[in-house]
Amino acid sequence: MDIAKLILSAIKAMVTVLGWFLGVLVSAVNPETNFRPQEYGSDRFGEYNFRTGRFDSGTDPNGWYEEDM
Repeated sequence: MDIAKLILSAIKAMVTVLGWFLGVLVSAVNPETNFRPQEYGSDRFGEYNFRTGRFDSGTDPNGWYEEDM
C-alpha cells in the first residue's frame, strides 16, 4: 500500500504544478490590449482623428485632423 500512496502523492504534485502553470499563463493575458470596441463605427476607414485616436468621417468639430497640423 505504500506504493499506492506514493503514486497518489506524485499525481497530486503533478496536478498542483500544472494548475500553477496554467494560472501563470492565464494571468499573462491582458484582455484590455486585445479588445478594441468599435463604438463609433469602423476604425479602418476615413480621416484619422488625433483627438480620439480613431478614424472617422472627418466631421468632428473638436477633432484634430491631418490638415489642421
